[in-house]
Amino acid sequence: MAVAGATPQDVSVELGKQVSTASERPKWGSRGQFIMVLMGYAIGLGNIWRFPYMCGKYGGGAFMIAYLVSLFCIAAPLFVFETVLGHKYQLGPVGTFTNMYAPWAGVAYVSIIMTCVILTYYQALLGWAVIYFVQSFAAKLPWHPDECGGCTTGDYFGQTVLNAASFGDEGGWDVQGKLFLALMAVWFVTWLALIGGKNVLGKIAYFTVLFPVLLLVIIFCKAVTLEGAGDGVAYYITPDMSHLTKANTWSAAASQILFSLSPAMGTAIAMSSYHEKSYDRLLQDNLVIICCNSCFSMFGGFAVFSIVGYLAEQRGLPVEQVASAGTGLAFDVFAEVLTLFPGGSSPFFSVCFFFMLLLLGLDSAFAFVETLQTYVVDFIQHKRPDLEITPKMNMMIVSALAFGLFLIGIVY
Repeated sequence: MAVAGATPQDVSVELGKQVSTASERPKWGSRGQFIMVLMGYAIGLGNIWRFPYMCGKYGGGAFMIAYLVSLFCIAAPLFVFETVLGHKYQLGPVGTFTNMYAPWAGVAYVSIIMTCVILTYYQALLGWAVIYFVQSFAAKLPWHPDECGGCTTGDYFGQTVLNAASFGDEGGWDVQGKLFLALMAVWFVTWLALIGGKNVLGKIAYFTVLFPVLLLVIIFCKAVTLEGAGDGVAYYITPDMSHLTKANTWSAAASQILFSLSPAMGTAIAMSSYHEKSYDRLLQDNLVIICCNSCFSMFGGFAVFSIVGYLAEQRGLPVEQVASAGTGLAFDVFAEVLTLFPGGSSPFFSVCFFFMLLLLGLDSAFAFVETLQTYVVDFIQHKRPDLEITPKMNMMIVSALAFGLFLIGIVY
């Protein structure tokens, strides 16, 4: 109990001790589980549909120089520092910042808002990928011009998948049935992965992290054989050193690696808090996670721009006019290229591509929800130090988070 005259720091430390000793904090079943979960958190959709485009736009190899400098000088130190904090205090973000200095607790609450906003939109994007993944099992891709009355892939995405024209006719919102079901499916998978606790999530992460690598290798092996692939790769890696003198190149490089590793979201703190206090291989784990994240981005760029080069060849346009980032790359450029693959291989590679996107996105979503769960559990144990968080209570917390965030995501 706090004594009269105690400083806020003294009170916060005492509260932190109550939380950390109330019940045995769950622990990772192995070192590999921790690495895979955080690697899945870092390697997401942006590694495939944003990083390659940024390289091509900002001087190819020159952008990679700026990216690596930003990685080692900004993002990596922040990421490592967060994992050290979580491991040291054995608490989630709120408890960690409170123990450091009580008024800093507000920093952690800002991260909650950011996580909720990003996560709900992120899951909606995965819902789009679910639709394309399911439709890829057709004998002929439904966004092929012969199947959709001569429409473009952009038209198919906007009008058939999103049904964008249905919004605002009379000032109301129409909930799209297939988007609703796709979003529900994404959240159901997320819920299934998390209700079993840390050890189950850690085991699932082995598949959701490693299998996308295999799928990317398959896509890469096909992409480099396509006509025009060399032009695309050349655009991707050819250095234009003049870009290093431009502020926007450095800004783009820093934003890309910060977006990817996502320090300041609280996830690195939360995940590392589930290590044993005596664990002494945290630095090595961080190096593996950080290096694999960047290597996946760079390797993915070769696959992406091989395909972009092929599409540029088919359209008779320069590569820079075809390249795009974000949803335009995945659901327009890639979708169109997949319809052009010869020999009836389009459905197979479409399944591979959109399943890869799904797994990359789900990995990040798992870590985001697990972070929010850590916030809730630490809050409960702060209010009720004598209360044990049972597996049943853990399932109830995950269920409430998933359902609440699913309802918010319907807006998208």
